[in-house]
Amino acid sequence: MKPNLAWDYRKPRRVITIRLIVSIWLILLTVILLTEGYWGWALLTGAGAVANFGLAWLAYRRISAE
Repeated sequence: MKPNLAWDYRKPRRVITIRLIVSIWLILLTVILLTEGYWGWALLTGAGAVANFGLAWLAYRRISAE
């Protein structure tokens, strides 16, 4: 099932850039949370970073195929 991400179709390069920046921020936040001992919150932010990287990869593959 493909999500309806209309904005991804109109401006794919901008979406990929934003998703990568957000993913890097989430990884940094995950590291900070892990060093402070908040394992549960770190797991959530890490999962969000992985999801954003995955969506950025899908958007990249979509524009590469065109």
